[in-house]
Amino acid sequence: MDYESAIIVNEIITTLATEPSDEEWRCIREFKRRTRELAENSLLKNGYDLSANVSLKAGEPPSFTVKAMPFEEPLRALLLTFRLFWANDEPSNFLRVSNILSRHIAQDDARMVIGGLKTRWNQALFSGVMFMSFNGKDLTANTVFDLWINAHYFHSELEKREQLERLEKMLSPEFVKFLLANAVTECCKVILVLDRALQKLSVPESAK
Repeated sequence: MDYESAIIVNEIITTLATEPSDEEWRCIREFKRRTRELAENSLLKNGYDLSANVSLKAGEPPSFTVKAMPFEEPLRALLLTFRLFWANDEPSNFLRVSNILSRHIAQDDARMVIGGLKTRWNQALFSGVMFMSFNGKDLTANTVFDLWINAHYFHSELEKREQLERLEKMLSPEFVKFLLANAVTECCKVILVLDRALQKLSVPESAK
């Protein structure tokens, strides 16, 4: 997995049309700090294989074959940092920081880039080319993160555990784990792109 290839945006967010609040500056600072931590993860630094096949035949349910996955412990370590960009109550939450920047940046092209990154984040599970339903709703990356983080990795919520087991039965345990790894991969690319766009933005040290 070559994460350098994902960094295709220049340092475009250089000026702000309006001044963020102290709390908004704190969120931007936390995003940048947590991105440095994310970039040090062994999977992102050294790369890993991730692939699966989906077989669709007329009159038969789809079958899923996982061909390559990262090892469990490095994936757990990646999720430990990634959840700081996903959880709604974290200042470094990707969508929160994206919305802050959209409110204050001066450049229209930068605002369009941020809008595109938010779309990629929201479509991280299937990149907008495939859709699945679960519990009567579209299966999204956010749903997959919610189930794995709150039922398996960092919490033990019974309702989430039951939902995760239903999803595993519907697809397969291996493919549901693949969906998690794939969505995290895509979201990490988006995080790194946004961080790259912020490289020349001067963030006041006094923001806390």
